[in-house]
Amino acid sequence: MIEFSHVGKSYGDLTVFRDFNERIEDGELVIITGKSGSGKTTIMNLLLKEIEPDTGKIYLKRRCLSDVKTSEIPFYRRDIGVVFQDFKLFDDRTVYGNLEVVRNLTGGNRKETERRITSVLTMMGIDRLHKRRPKELSGGEKQKVCMARAIINNPAVLLADEPTGNLDPESSAEVMKLLELIHRQGTTILLATHDFKTAESLLSRGRRIDLDQRSSSGYSSSGISVRERNSLEQYPT
Repeated sequence: MIEFSHVGKSYGDLTVFRDFNERIEDGELVIITGKSGSGKTTIMNLLLKEIEPDTGKIYLKRRCLSDVKTSEIPFYRRDIGVVFQDFKLFDDRTVYGNLEVVRNLTGGNRKETERRITSVLTMMGIDRLHKRRPKELSGGEKQKVCMARAIINNPAVLLADEPTGNLDPESSAEVMKLLELIHRQGTTILLATHDFKTAESLLSRGRRIDLDQRSSSGYSSSGISVRERNSLEQYPT
């Protein structure tokens, strides 16, 4: 279970969240939508403890993240898989090597590692590419490697931050199908996207949090005003 309780977050004088409250149950699939600056990436970074909230509390599996010490963050993150828009693959390693380096963080013997990597690559439909390096892959293939890496250690939570942002429509549709497959295995998924049309196919399995939705007072569900949100587009939120 993930819970945001009265969370506030600002960058300088610009407010992204003001009294943000949300609860995500285990096994849910949640599509987070909004324009640039609405707070999608901020939610991801808060959960990864890349940044801290100014006010309020965030809980994962009933543990308050403010209680996670700096020295504990690498261990805390082992239960979270992340899919990045820009892939963040190791260019000097093969597809297999990119997964191996992450798998080895949790220990285990070589045979177990080989079985798990082969299983995940097959699930992503890219087992034939295991000896290739990132420069030899298309954008869609790179994203499939990124997704394989994200689930290699069976995380309870998967964060997908604009995973189709650099992909063509066909590759984007494939990524959505793979996210659905991962969700069927019981993984909690938070998918952040500015392109709701691409992710709309997943609504049958989940729900949407629209950070652009405005209340009658002129504020979005995140508590950021229209003027503030427009100014925030220069920030990586």
